Amino acid sequence: MAAYRPLDHDIGSGELLQDVAVTFLQMAGVARLNDSNGDSKVFYSHLAFNCARLQELAKASPCLDAGLVSQALAHLGSLIPMTGVPELPAYFKAEARLRALNFHWREVQSLGNNAKIVEFVSRWLGPVALSRDRDLLDGVLESCVDEISKQQPIQSRNEAFKISVAGIDEPSFAVRKAAQSVFNALLSCKECACSCPHRFGAKLELGTYRKPTKPAQRTRRYRIKNTTAGGLDFKMFLSMERNWNEVRIHTLKETQVGFRLPDDTAVPHGKTVSAVRQSIKTLCAPMIRTQSKPLQRLELKLTGNQLFEMGFEKTNFRIDKSTDAISLAQCLEEHHEWFTEKTKRVLSLIVAYTVFHLDNTSWLPPGWGSANIKFFQTTSHEVPLRPFIETQLSSREDTGDESCDPFAGEDLDSDHHFPALVSLAVILMEVYFVKPFERLAKMHRIQLIENANGSISLIDVDQVFNGVEDEDGGGDWSSFGDNQKRRTKREEEGWRAQIPEDCLYLLTAIDNCLDSEQWEDEEGQPLDHQTLRSRMYQNVVRPLELNLTHGFSNIPLDGVDEHAREINFAQWGHVIPTRESEDLVASRLSSAITPDRTQSPAGLSLAQNQASANVMGAEYWRGHPQSWLPFLTFHPSLNMKPSFSVEVDSHSARFFDDEAGLSDGSRRYENWKTRYKDVYEKYIENCPSSTATSNPVKIAILDTGIDGDHPVFDAYGDLKDKHNYFNESHKRRVPDGNGHGTFVASLIREYAPDADLYVIKIAGRDNERPDAQVVRKAIDHAVDEWQVDIISMSFGWPSSDFDGYDDLQEAIDRAYHKKVLMFAAASNSGGNLGRAYPASSPHVTCVHSTDTFGNRSKFSPTPERNAVNIATVGDSVRSAWPTFLCGDGPGQDYLVSRSGTSYATPILAGIAAFLLHYTRLHLPESATVMKRKENMEAVLKRCAERGPNYSPRDGYLYVELSLNGHNMFGGKLENVNYEILQALKR
Repeated sequence: MAAYRPLDHDIGSGELLQDVAVTFLQMAGVARLNDSNGDSKVFYSHLAFNCARLQELAKASPCLDAGLVSQALAHLGSLIPMTGVPELPAYFKAEARLRALNFHWREVQSLGNNAKIVEFVSRWLGPVALSRDRDLLDGVLESCVDEISKQQPIQSRNEAFKISVAGIDEPSFAVRKAAQSVFNALLSCKECACSCPHRFGAKLELGTYRKPTKPAQRTRRYRIKNTTAGGLDFKMFLSMERNWNEVRIHTLKETQVGFRLPDDTAVPHGKTVSAVRQSIKTLCAPMIRTQSKPLQRLELKLTGNQLFEMGFEKTNFRIDKSTDAISLAQCLEEHHEWFTEKTKRVLSLIVAYTVFHLDNTSWLPPGWGSANIKFFQTTSHEVPLRPFIETQLSSREDTGDESCDPFAGEDLDSDHHFPALVSLAVILMEVYFVKPFERLAKMHRIQLIENANGSISLIDVDQVFNGVEDEDGGGDWSSFGDNQKRRTKREEEGWRAQIPEDCLYLLTAIDNCLDSEQWEDEEGQPLDHQTLRSRMYQNVVRPLELNLTHGFSNIPLDGVDEHAREINFAQWGHVIPTRESEDLVASRLSSAITPDRTQSPAGLSLAQNQASANVMGAEYWRGHPQSWLPFLTFHPSLNMKPSFSVEVDSHSARFFDDEAGLSDGSRRYENWKTRYKDVYEKYIENCPSSTATSNPVKIAILDTGIDGDHPVFDAYGDLKDKHNYFNESHKRRVPDGNGHGTFVASLIREYAPDADLYVIKIAGRDNERPDAQVVRKAIDHAVDEWQVDIISMSFGWPSSDFDGYDDLQEAIDRAYHKKVLMFAAASNSGGNLGRAYPASSPHVTCVHSTDTFGNRSKFSPTPERNAVNIATVGDSVRSAWPTFLCGDGPGQDYLVSRSGTSYATPILAGIAAFLLHYTRLHLPESATVMKRKENMEAVLKRCAERGPNYSPRDGYLYVELSLNGHNMFGGKLENVNYEILQALKR
């Protein structure tokens, strides 16, 4: 690395700094993805973060300090090597070198060639080899950025994330006051003269409270006339003795003028006392009336401090009162599959707005968290993404509008004046990683401080998120707010290291929540109310708005609440259908899915019927292709030498399953495969740029090994790499004494012939289930050493109840957060068992099996109601078998036919590799986006659809590619591109 040198003359231009920062930000992202050194990856992450800060500071303030700008440019310029860059003449001075970098970077980007981009970055950034140089530059650049930030007024600093959006301004500050007034009014009505005291509860719907501007609509005759037009409406559920009923409370605009009457009832200007409806003295009377109106909600109006009853209106939100609402904490524990990229970002923004609107009100109790946020199940078994905050209507001292302070007198966390922001940071982490905070802490071996009210301390959150300091590195909590500097002193990286660069806005929001210095004035005192709200929006809410719009630009910020209500949280974020389409789909699926009795979402288990059963003998196999295990014993065909006997001991445990295929089915399968190859040939092999592809898809197979001498593999070339974790004394040898691994690898080769193939041996000849640690090591190796794009796993456990599960799930989580697509077989137990593990993991795509017509294979599990049930052909699949396990008769091709979800898995993994390859050739700007599990599944779902009236066949999303006009790939290239881009936006 070149030594830090002063610029030859003043180039303190904010415009140049902004351009250079963008260039280095983009190059750092490329360098991090392609550098295998862990320390270098951390350096590039820090470089990207500091460049993002520089870019936003330069954009927000046109008049930066020239000296500081010159320093920042000098530090960045020192990354460019003095020699070895032909585009840079020796006589170029510092400014010319930076401008040349900008020019050539834009030029190489325009080519769209990933290999040239990577080669460019490696030359221009230079070898960042010496750790002392890395640390030195990291430190001085970060200090320089901090100084530039400190030179800006608070308003300018906030502008860093104040990116203008048409029609979007800072939200109203009136929600907080109105919400507290509603709580006070409800509280004042809870006392009654009934013989038995009532227990009242409330669930307030959370939201952004942004509303799109809509034209005035004609009032229908049966609708209650809204005399509070322009005010705020609060949707909630009130309960008396745990019987929840829907209520909507209308509030007047804050600026509306009224006259105060002796009974403290306000009458709006222009109204008479007789026009005011009956005031509510106690809650029990209207609540009793509401219980007899199941399809209606109670409409109330808040005027002054008094509630008035306006009557009833019909409601479309029909909750299932026979089930309890499910908490966000339960979702994190029991329903990982509910969290998609879209639901995560929408939910994170709504919870951030919750703190913005409700902090310092009685709606957010001390120690609130994911357990307080609830979701209702509807009578049609949907769980809309409509979060509610639950609280009890109980008296508190000082519940006035301005002085209500639920944290008064509580020493929750002396290091942060606004503990609600710490709670928000916790929920943002929980939602992103889909794990309770206690589990995040346990996985990093961090013991949490116990607080009486259940709140989580700032110290604990910092350690879990940013990492644990070394013994000599800190303890100075007076400077806690400097989160970015503290990162360089950590002994062990925290969970923030698992968040990729494209989630910069999420990282910024969490950092700002935990930065206590942002929330106090120069004297160290809490910010005043107005400054707090403004800063909270700019530094926390606004980054999360950008986090949403950057990922899903089709969701308008003033329509987030309405959009969220249309999302079925319990079904992969699908849009809740209208009543008519719902009835149609239900009728089509009734023969495929047996309805369950009504139950709480908390009872919708991921692994069902996990009772053990005995492994049967040969008589059983002839009549029953299913097994109690997720994978059946291999069946030797007539021209094979059996590798082991079908008769097994009832106590043995097997790892894979399958059954012999039928000859007629094999012929149909060959035709099915030919149709797929026609698609591959048209869009990949015949593409002019396909031969120049320098970024092939990388696929790792975890199985029993491979017969590398098989004739099939001669046609495709050697493996890219291999490793033996089953027997580490022979790390470089992966012989297949079973046959399963060779069969799977051959399928991958056929469906992704241009991919780089990596094989890891995790099981042996006898098909015994290995230690979970073997699989964990294999996944880590494929991700960290080979940087694969896809992992294929045709194996599993009947449930997650086995030794080593936690460590294995951590490895899967790490792979997911590094955007590695994982596919696993569903199991072959038919309706006897649910999905096997790891197919049941929320970060793995579960693969079911069909025949060549898309009918559910008899051994494939029943589709799950609230899950993505993707399937492809797995019946009578024909593929390679080890030569030494086959006979040597005339015409022997060393191919056999098998059936099982084990074989549907590599086929779907190969199709996914084709889709990745396709986007890298035809949609390079979307190639990275396709590596997210949710996005790949969205495109696979689109591949399964046949026309506008499509519904899943047998409950499965059946993936089959052909050039047929009904198929997505049956049209022109531009039409296929359009469909893929539309699927990625959903």
